[in-house]
Amino acid sequence: MTRTELENQTPAASRLRTAWALAAAGSLFLAAGPLLGVVDGAEPAYTSWPLLAVLALLPPVVAGVLLQRGRPFVAAGVLAAAGAFAIGRLLSDVQIVADALAVGRPELFRPTSLDPLDAAPGLWLLLLGHLLTFAAGVMAAGRAGVPADESEQRQQNHVLLFLAVAALATVGLLGDGYSSSDAYLLARSPWDLPFIGLVGGFLIAAAPLAAAAFGGSSPDPDTRRGNQLGVALGIAAVVTPPLVAASTANGLSVTWGPIVALVAAAALIAMFFFLDEGEEKEEADIALPTLNKVHAAAGAFAVLAAVVVLAGAMAPQLVVAIGETPEFFAARLIWPAGIALAVLGLLMFGKNIAGAVRPALIMAAYAVSLATTASVQAVLAASESSLAQPGTGFWLVIAEGPLAVIAVICAAVAGAMERENTERRETIKRQELPIAELGAVLLAGLFAAGAFALPTMRGTDYTAPSILAGDAVESGPLLGSLLVLVIALVVALRSRPERGAGLLAGAALVAGVRALELPLTGGRIEGVAAGPGTWLALACVAALLVAAGLTGARASR
Repeated sequence: MTRTELENQTPAASRLRTAWALAAAGSLFLAAGPLLGVVDGAEPAYTSWPLLAVLALLPPVVAGVLLQRGRPFVAAGVLAAAGAFAIGRLLSDVQIVADALAVGRPELFRPTSLDPLDAAPGLWLLLLGHLLTFAAGVMAAGRAGVPADESEQRQQNHVLLFLAVAALATVGLLGDGYSSSDAYLLARSPWDLPFIGLVGGFLIAAAPLAAAAFGGSSPDPDTRRGNQLGVALGIAAVVTPPLVAASTANGLSVTWGPIVALVAAAALIAMFFFLDEGEEKEEADIALPTLNKVHAAAGAFAVLAAVVVLAGAMAPQLVVAIGETPEFFAARLIWPAGIALAVLGLLMFGKNIAGAVRPALIMAAYAVSLATTASVQAVLAASESSLAQPGTGFWLVIAEGPLAVIAVICAAVAGAMERENTERRETIKRQELPIAELGAVLLAGLFAAGAFALPTMRGTDYTAPSILAGDAVESGPLLGSLLVLVIALVVALRSRPERGAGLLAGAALVAGVRALELPLTGGRIEGVAAGPGTWLALACVAALLVAAGLTGARASR
């Protein structure tokens, strides 16, 4: 259904016009900033301001054309999605003010020495442009009173595909924008930036998923289509300038990150035109996939992710320029988690058991992520020198990430569909939680806190990373794992018994990865001995399995 005007939505129409005016003003500032120069003492790696101006002007121009053609809700979706990128881009540019040499932005400046670079007037225009774009996005996303009739509420087409493509774009945005042999212009992914730039980079990478979640949850098809187009334009604005720099400037070369992100942007543009044609006609509507199909999709992506990550564990993680490649102990931890994910993925094809397996699959996907963390960190640390480079195995391990994310998204959507169907059929009666079951869950939580807070092993001049001992890069994933476990325990207590049992069993996989660090990776450490984290992790696994067994037994009564 297409609405050509906002006749009954006067406040929303006024707000949308204001949002467009803010976006247009912001785009002018974004276009003028690079033309005036963002730093003193350094020039861009190529004449980038025409490209940057076009990319900055595209969202408000597209939204204006849509408004003129009577498609206000599509225009609102475009502006809202563009605003989702603005806050991250704002923080990334603030990092230039704090320390320009720590930022790799060849489209804005290319340092020729280690002398500090001072902010120029153009940088302040960029910051103002991002602020206005963000304000426009908030106003466009917050328009009140948008109606949706029953036919529109049933038109939730391609939501899963939108989220999957957005996840692919997020992976691309987390990679390096280019590779460099220039000592003054190092390749910088979000992981390599100082705190402000790190937060900004992560917000930019999360913007496609955030916009996809907003657009996918909207009952209005025009809003969803607008979000798809806006996300595509936002991705292009972020990755195209460094990609052109890598293709044209000396000393720079292309990497996989921008390519992956641009492929995702192209897919979103194709989806925009396909959905615009398909949802115009009622007879062309495509129904949401059935629960069994979504379960099968989750299982297929989980198996594919497991195959890729296990292939990565077998392939060389590092390529050493001189001498033999040392044995890579960190990759051993991938095997048990990857095999568990593959088995659970295959079980998702069983119609009668997929629902019970689904919570465990989600936790298994996170267990694989935890298992790959040490391997990825080791490769990145070794590749900082010119003596080693990431090997095929490293890139396969990285490629597992988006596949696992898609599997988790499919599983989460299946869970939402199942809950909706259950609520329609029956009212779930809350059962009193048995003391033994509650005690096992509480013990698991206590053991998990100790398992991740304390080191799993010690050796001669070595203590394994833990939440309480290690830098932010090492302790951050461990803290995240503890939070995931605690959330899983709380959710399991509030879930139906059969689903709670699956979630607790999956949580045991996460704790199991921590428990296996010593036997699988301890061989590299001289004088290695078990630390308290190993014993507490084993106790956590036992408590979780007991809790899962008790919960499963309650479900069978």
